[in-house]
Amino acid sequence: MPGPLTHIYTARRVADFLTTSDVTTHFIRPHDPGLLDNQLLSPALLEQLGRAECANAMNTWPKFTAVGAVGPDLFFFLQDYNNIAIPCDEIMLAMSLLYYLDDQGRLDDPYSGLVAILGEVNDTWASILSFIIKLDTIWKDFLKVWDATIGPIVDKAGQVIDDLTGGLLSELGDAISEFSNALMDLAEKELVTEGDIFNWFSLKMRKGYDEQSFLWSDMMHYRRTSEVPGRLIFHAREMLHSTDPLTKEHGEQLLAFALGWVTHVGTDVVEHSFVNEQCGGPFRTHWQRHHLIENHIDAWNYQCSGNGILPADEFVGYKDTYPSLADSALYFAVQIPQGIDGLPDAEKQGALRQPLPDAVDQASRDARTALLDTDGELPLWLAETIARVFVEVYADPKTEGGNEAVQAALGEGPVPHPRNLMGQPFQDGLHVADSLIGKWLGIFGVDNVGIALEDLRKIIAPDAPTTIGNGTIPQGFPFPWEIMTAYRFMLSWFKRQFVATADMDRPKPPTWFTPPASDFDFGPPDFGGVSSSDDPASEACGAVLALLDWVFKSLEKAAQLLYDLAKSAASGATLLPREAIYEGVTLPLWQAAENIRMILVHLAYMMPQSQQFYPDGNLKRPNEIDEELIKLGHTVDGAFQQALAAAWDILGNLDKDPALTNAGMRDVLGAKNPWLPVRVMKGQKPPGILALGDDVVEYLRPWGFPDRINDNNPRQNGNYLETPLTVAGPYPTDTMPHDLLYSASPVSNQARVLYELSQCPEATDQYSNAFVLHQGNGSLGEANYGGTNPLGDPVIFSTYLIGQIANNPKFLSNFNLDADRGYGYLCWDWTRTNPVPGDTSHQDGMLHGYPPPAVDPEGADAGVPRQRRRPRLGSRHGGRHHGAGGRPLRVGRSLRHRRPHRETQ
Repeated sequence: MPGPLTHIYTARRVADFLTTSDVTTHFIRPHDPGLLDNQLLSPALLEQLGRAECANAMNTWPKFTAVGAVGPDLFFFLQDYNNIAIPCDEIMLAMSLLYYLDDQGRLDDPYSGLVAILGEVNDTWASILSFIIKLDTIWKDFLKVWDATIGPIVDKAGQVIDDLTGGLLSELGDAISEFSNALMDLAEKELVTEGDIFNWFSLKMRKGYDEQSFLWSDMMHYRRTSEVPGRLIFHAREMLHSTDPLTKEHGEQLLAFALGWVTHVGTDVVEHSFVNEQCGGPFRTHWQRHHLIENHIDAWNYQCSGNGILPADEFVGYKDTYPSLADSALYFAVQIPQGIDGLPDAEKQGALRQPLPDAVDQASRDARTALLDTDGELPLWLAETIARVFVEVYADPKTEGGNEAVQAALGEGPVPHPRNLMGQPFQDGLHVADSLIGKWLGIFGVDNVGIALEDLRKIIAPDAPTTIGNGTIPQGFPFPWEIMTAYRFMLSWFKRQFVATADMDRPKPPTWFTPPASDFDFGPPDFGGVSSSDDPASEACGAVLALLDWVFKSLEKAAQLLYDLAKSAASGATLLPREAIYEGVTLPLWQAAENIRMILVHLAYMMPQSQQFYPDGNLKRPNEIDEELIKLGHTVDGAFQQALAAAWDILGNLDKDPALTNAGMRDVLGAKNPWLPVRVMKGQKPPGILALGDDVVEYLRPWGFPDRINDNNPRQNGNYLETPLTVAGPYPTDTMPHDLLYSASPVSNQARVLYELSQCPEATDQYSNAFVLHQGNGSLGEANYGGTNPLGDPVIFSTYLIGQIANNPKFLSNFNLDADRGYGYLCWDWTRTNPVPGDTSHQDGMLHGYPPPAVDPEGADAGVPRQRRRPRLGSRHGGRHHGAGGRPLRVGRSLRHRRPHRETQ
């Protein structure tokens, strides 16, 4: 994160930027301050990878660049959970088998198999994906009846007796009733019973766990973040020196992938600061709000690529028949064609988005589906290279095959790494038994796969090459085939997120009929069925069901009208005119569909759609992008707020009270940060649906700023701040996401060096006070810099990082990609207590012991009241840093010996 569209689009702007005269041979702009001594690039390295060569690789292989730009986020799709009850490697094996069977045409519906696999997991993507898939299935079944009936009903009013007595209205009425019942059943079974499902993606560092519990997506964002793309570039250089044409081509592709990854690093460092300013804190403390805001940022940037605010981009941006991010088919940008090495050169770029017919009936929908259907594959050699780099950068050089020279340069000594995957023992087990493969073939309903199971194993789970580490995959590290499977899962997910679900064009009114303004009012949800005396768990479920309730009421009303009309027609009674059918049936049904989307968009389940119009000016799709939500210092837009404010609020007038909704603007630059998660009111029992007794209830209002808990009493509703307070980001109030994608803002190379070589969080805070807020004493040279973002906006900063990571051997700085506690933070850790041999009192989800932080972080399982905890992060310099209660925390060491910098988890 930010979302994949913004990452891919930024990488493409970087590639374009590198081809212009606005970038010098040193990867900075001509008017920027000159590079300092330790920023100077190696002439020998530049000779091979100058700016022209980098731009050429990125533009020649745009899909490899795009996958690299997703980069660390690819590993959100690796099923490496820190839960001893979850068979992570088996899940990946089942997915790999599923995709093989799908490629062979052996599965009617691969998504049902995917849900079956994820059903083995208690706390993963399963419920989100299952909900979206089932909603889509219900919706498509309904659309089949809609297309077959609603057109004839409205368009053939003159023949209405024949049409109605033929059963059109009854058929549609039955479909509406079935749709309503299916939606209610789905909501009760899949959505409200899970509660805070985005909590599954909250970071383990919230609890104070060490790196053994990290997911690889965590590791990629919080540890040695520059080293991974640096090693990828190193191996690309080796391949580019080869005389073998295919190896050299792989080198070009790997270079494009690696440079895309560098742009991910640069974009995250800066743009997460923007998101954190609007969130009120980092992903670690506001996971669902963070995801919601990033969805709308992506949707906004996509829309801006079509209206002239941002440059157009045929490859990934707006296209006429892909009019919003929700309909963008973004997965085409990351679809590397299967068997790419064996394809003719003209086919190696893979499929691209083609113009789509309007979805006006079932035939046109089927045609659209065919044009949107594509699959891809991460090449095995690339997956092997990624796995090799992981081992080089993170594995113990003495026992696991890590690269001693690379790690020695960091001067950090042995550091923990993720241990959620089994590594080589799992692979060895597949050699001696095929029961797991047989088990999943049975689950998928495949009796005879056509080849021996050992031969099948070699296809879906091949052994790793001996070039990785010491010839075996260490515990915790993914096999190449698992990385390939994660890529396929990412494609599956993108196909669900970027081809709209439950979408329907607003039906055109009869030409002589103008709908009243009330037709545009979605109407408020009715919380009347929820009592303030209910227990919190009931309230949590009731809140979501109430949001859906007015959808069902619209459906029931429409269905009843259809039944009445059918009876009237059959008895020969006077028929209603077409405009009555439009007002009473057609438009309410469309409103019901749009209401579903509006709810799920503001809960971050779906991507928002852009506003669209018919050629005659009639509204086709309403705007779902919440511009206020992504405009720094503002809150949600009036349309959504008005719908909520009109209803009785079970959350303590949360959506009525301006003091709680933050209707006024906030001054975000230099505001207090970070806020802790929104929790239940003091004395309340946490909702029973929340896992592990966590009392976070922010998921009930992810659109609201987190400076208030759910209590409308002004003496009680203030939320708490995690100290010490930091500068979240460098952007002022009213900044919009597209502003970050320009390339004109000033930078400071002096400040960049200070941030890169910072010895501790306090020093970084000092630099931010000086260069961002301009509240220093002038000793750092900040008087020579007049902006607020000295690192530079994403395109500028990513360009600079490409030069540094690719061509400066002295560059060893690793930024925290979540900007977790503040702008420009490095990869620091909590200050931890010294481990006690044999102590098992602190264990993570895999029962690995770990040294706990000296002061409990806000998400820890300790008995300290969470709303009163004021955790401080450890210092890594030679001074003293005190934690809660004035206790001295462990003193850090010099930069050469410091641990990676990720101070806020």
